[in-house]
Amino acid sequence: MLHSNSRYPGWVQGWVVFKGGWRPRCVGVFETRDEARAAAEKAGPGFEVRWGSYDERAKDFVTGSPFETI
Repeated sequence: MLHSNSRYPGWVQGWVVFKGGWRPRCVGVFETRDEARAAAEKAGPGFEVRWGSYDERAKDFVTGSPFETI
């Protein structure tokens, strides 16, 4: 179960999988790092995994954690 984020009402916290750049693409948010890593590998080269907060409606996220590129 994803955790709600008290700092960002309506957002959840988890492992976010995305690819940055001019047009960032977010695959989704996952409960575990292993689930996120598997999703990043499936999504293709250049996708990153970070712990953060995610708003599914806006497909937006915030993070301050270091990333790992898959």
